[in-house]
Amino acid sequence: MPKKSETSERVQRAADELLALGKRPTQQAVRDIIGSGSITTINHALNFWWANLSKKINRQDQHPALPEPVLTAASKLWDQAMVYSHAALDEQRLQLNQALQEHQTADSQQLSQTQIAMFAVQQQNNELLKTNEGLLEQINSLLQSTHVLETSLIHKTSECDEQVRENKQLALLLKETNIHPVSLQISDELFQAKIDLKVSQVIATDLKSNLARQESRSSELQQQLFDQEKSSIKQVHRLELVISQQDVKFNNIKEELESFQKSGR
Repeated sequence: MPKKSETSERVQRAADELLALGKRPTQQAVRDIIGSGSITTINHALNFWWANLSKKINRQDQHPALPEPVLTAASKLWDQAMVYSHAALDEQRLQLNQALQEHQTADSQQLSQTQIAMFAVQQQNNELLKTNEGLLEQINSLLQSTHVLETSLIHKTSECDEQVRENKQLALLLKETNIHPVSLQISDELFQAKIDLKVSQVIATDLKSNLARQESRSSELQQQLFDQEKSSIKQVHRLELVISQQDVKFNNIKEELESFQKSGR
């Protein structure tokens, strides 16, 4: 990319070429020759070139040998160029004002869309947090139920062990005394105790399995919540980047407009 000083020199050489061909050195004509350069740089360089041309014309007394027709043509060209320069400056100022308004409108729309997107992300996060809180409550409830059941199982097992021990003692006693009705009653109680123990064990196993499933589901939802928060952060960063880029474009156009306003004073 050419430096600003190099571009200015190329602009002045192009303006000299156009003047030698009898053509008006306009910004577009100069840019067509040099093939590059910003409008602001070309405009500043042309203003400098016209100022030098004015000095050359004003030095007529110092160069009496310069033909009068040449000086007359140069003066007329200078007047025309000044009129054209002001008109072009007004047109460019109008275009920049329009571009500035368009960017302001686009920035406002982008900001509105960003706010809507961020609100949606926050709503989604809040819903996930509520879901997670509900699952944690379920897990805590299951843990409490399991603790109660495990305590009950311990007592039940202890009672059954005690019953088995007593039954063994009674069996020995019955064998010695031949009291069959009592033996049958004790056997029924022992059988019922074993059934109760088995049922309690099955219930405990089912509850433990259910608890494991709930814990697995809770872990999955917690991971989902983490992923959603990560995605939300990335989305917010992308939106902030878009806003930053729009701000840069807005500032560039604003600087060009201020530059043209200063050059037109």
